[in-house]
Amino acid sequence: MTKTKYKHGVLFYHEHSGIKDIYRGLGDVASSLTTFCKQLSIQLSENEGDIITFCKKIKDQSYSDDVDIIFILGGDGTINELINGLMQSELDIPIGIIPGGTFNDFVKTLNLNPRHKAASQQLINSELQSYDVMKINNRYALNFAGLGLIVQNAENVQNGNKDIFGKLSYVGSTVKTLLNPEHFDYKITVDGKEINGNTAMIVVANGPFIGGSRIPLTDLSPSDGYLNIFIFEEHSSSVINDIFKQRDSMNWNNMTDGIKHILAKEITIETDPQMKVDIDGEIALNTPLNIEIVPSAIDILTSQESDIDTQQSDDD
Repeated sequence: MTKTKYKHGVLFYHEHSGIKDIYRGLGDVASSLTTFCKQLSIQLSENEGDIITFCKKIKDQSYSDDVDIIFILGGDGTINELINGLMQSELDIPIGIIPGGTFNDFVKTLNLNPRHKAASQQLINSELQSYDVMKINNRYALNFAGLGLIVQNAENVQNGNKDIFGKLSYVGSTVKTLLNPEHFDYKITVDGKEINGNTAMIVVANGPFIGGSRIPLTDLSPSDGYLNIFIFEEHSSSVINDIFKQRDSMNWNNMTDGIKHILAKEITIETDPQMKVDIDGEIALNTPLNIEIVPSAIDILTSQESDIDTQQSDDD
């Protein structure tokens, strides 16, 4: 079978990605992408919002009139900007993702290697697959939205030096956060049904990986047309144990004491006090939230065979 040849691919990147030598990395990636793109344009994103602007230009063909695939080299936050650009411009063009961040959560969902060079080589034989997208107020997310502990943890990491310590700082911050959780009252309306309570964390997930780890819900799918809501109902050792239990959506609530799971297509979240919200690794909004699933919204190149590697850097 002959691999699809795209007419014109655009590769977005920015200089502050997690790749040590970004220009060498670009060369490695381009050598793979040019094998199935007749033309490859490499576009620097200098400022936040640039990718959204470029997507608008691609939509109205002021960038070029023949772009038929977009690639992104970056971390979860950069990928999120591309998702927002595509959705806001209603741009029906497939994408390919090359990891360039710390956790690269959705890259794992795509069965891609966390090393940018290896992942770009995998894309040559990857196939397009449709994925759902979360609409959160006036923004979009591919992977998750969270509030409470998950935001506390992200802020603790940012106050340290993530560039130097990477995952080590995240682990240390997680322990610190778990020991000092901030609780809040919530009111969640799930497909018309109201739920009230007090918690330290709420996570609404579309993808199965968050913070480098897999959510232990075996049938969680980013392509099933549902949101997965996780409400941490108590702060105790039982919650830590629950995080590591593998189970499916049918028996989750029977097996789990401290984390409630709910499937939904649309939800609203109100909190007291108002809470910051982490969207795909970026603290971008505050409550209240309206979240809905947009089924099969984006086509992404997906490897048919998992090539997950624990190493985060490419061979020198």
